[in-house]
Amino acid sequence: MKRARRFFDELNREYSQLLKAEGDLYWSVYTGLSDANAELAEATLRRKTFAGDASRLENARAHCARILDEDASPERDALATGLQGWIAVLEAGAIGSGRAAQLLSELTALDADLFARRQAYKMTHVNAEGRREDASPSALRNNLASNPDESARKSSHDALHGLERWVATSGFVEIVSKRNALARELGFRNFFDYRLQKNSGLTPEQLFSVFDEFERSTRDTHQSALARLVAQQGPNALLPHNLAYAMQGGTARDTDTYFPLGKAPERWAESFRRMGVSYQGAQIEIDLLERQGKFPTGFCVSPEPGYRDDVLGPVAADVRFTSTACPGQPGAGLRGLTVLFHEAGHAAHFANVTMNSPCFSQAFPPSSPALLEAQAKFFDAFPTDPCWMKRYAKDYAGNPMPDDVIRARVEARQAFLAYYERRDLIPTYFEWEMYSMDDAERTADSILELAKSVTHRVLGIAGHTDYVLATPHPIYHDIAVYYQGYLLAKMAAAQVRAYLTKSLGYIVDNPRVGPLLAAHCWAPGNSVTLDRMLMDLTGEPLNPSYLAMECNCSPQAAWDQAMQAFDRNRRADREQAPSELDASISLVHGDERIADNSVSLPAMYVAFEDWIERYSARSSYASAS
Repeated sequence: MKRARRFFDELNREYSQLLKAEGDLYWSVYTGLSDANAELAEATLRRKTFAGDASRLENARAHCARILDEDASPERDALATGLQGWIAVLEAGAIGSGRAAQLLSELTALDADLFARRQAYKMTHVNAEGRREDASPSALRNNLASNPDESARKSSHDALHGLERWVATSGFVEIVSKRNALARELGFRNFFDYRLQKNSGLTPEQLFSVFDEFERSTRDTHQSALARLVAQQGPNALLPHNLAYAMQGGTARDTDTYFPLGKAPERWAESFRRMGVSYQGAQIEIDLLERQGKFPTGFCVSPEPGYRDDVLGPVAADVRFTSTACPGQPGAGLRGLTVLFHEAGHAAHFANVTMNSPCFSQAFPPSSPALLEAQAKFFDAFPTDPCWMKRYAKDYAGNPMPDDVIRARVEARQAFLAYYERRDLIPTYFEWEMYSMDDAERTADSILELAKSVTHRVLGIAGHTDYVLATPHPIYHDIAVYYQGYLLAKMAAAQVRAYLTKSLGYIVDNPRVGPLLAAHCWAPGNSVTLDRMLMDLTGEPLNPSYLAMECNCSPQAAWDQAMQAFDRNRRADREQAPSELDASISLVHGDERIADNSVSLPAMYVAFEDWIERYSARSSYASAS
């Protein structure tokens, strides 16, 4: 057992060093603090090479088999569990041939090059003040949803389509062909088949049996919603640059004042604290605002994952995450808060793993996208939850959002919920069909036409790509064939919401929620599948019908359910929530330290509010000059 113990401890030590080196570089590059793209690519390749080493896998299997032959004991069982975790990691990362290793190395270099060129690509649009300005993808999407000027919205639409054309003509087609070559070298049909089976344990046929049924079960509701929109606003409402704004129904601007950006950290921390979420002593760094050079979507990275060492005991996590808020832009407060809740859910997951190796507590295979995203999707639904809005949506003066405004938001969102959830089908169907093309037929024009075809099939919107190639997921190697995880995660989150509502009566500010999630969803890390996690918590495997039922609920029924939830929440006996999040939190903007909780959480809230007020004033002055 001593030899197996030394082998296991060495795996943990080396992998921790690799994760730390890659995570630190990832944070600096993806927040725009450095341009060390080549160094990051090298660190990523070192980690993948480590996890793909055939001799390491052979040794892990041999050590595990030997100790399982020994008499059972707590030490033996813990070591066997840890080695089984490593076998899963090494099997998922297996490279196989030298040819495959060479292709992976080439793809890693191509990925770094494409990322660097994409970061330098600039887009502009006409903003809410009628001025043309540089804009990130999130700013472009916000403008599409909130700007009352159609020509301004069209400028955002054109910029996103321009980005898609740039991606398609900047080496992406060649990268797709090389990804397929890697997958076929490893014995799979194509890269989609390879990545889905390795990362999610599913075949394409298994995945699409779920997605096709979800599409069928929400189709009528979606088509009826579009028909009502045309009847109310005319056929131009379905033009791609008008659609998001038409669906908002004016509610976005009506509610902006109740989601002040300066209050975002407070609303995150207080919501999570009152739900009993603990970060188990983690170091947390949060970069909230978008800026030039920063990755355009929120992300979470854990250079030092949380786990429980067999000798040292609990190892606290180092977790860092971002949001994409843009002060002064309509809708920025709600969008920034939603992304903050999402990434904070990931952070809670990584901080609460209690298995005995960092291999259980990281975002790489065999951690499935659906398992990872389920933790985040549960939380990012709260800012649009009526019970949450009733308690937390207030303006700077502390005035709550009126009930009639909450109702308008609930009904407007519910009217098009099927549309919003069906959109998540598009990247997955698109990627499957793109990787299934023959290399000869796959061109920049053909994949852009494919995006339009898939979008029309799923949403019924002609001439629209849903900006699928303006999102990073299909483009970059490590997050390609990942998007299906978001929809599976939403299905899981709907199932968890239904279970917690039935078993606890209410969710918002219920301090029993966090411990339940920690025990059943976070502690096992990637040692369990999504189905097993859901079985442990809810008593049934993934059941997509919960999300379909939410989509097919009428706006009136959704409001009636919200009123019942209000009543249960109001009548509930309040239990004592923890006073802290058990974390050392730093709020940053790039390399600028804004605030922390070294004195207290309330002191951190005040410091951030003061800073965001000064920052917004500076930004307004710069824009006007």
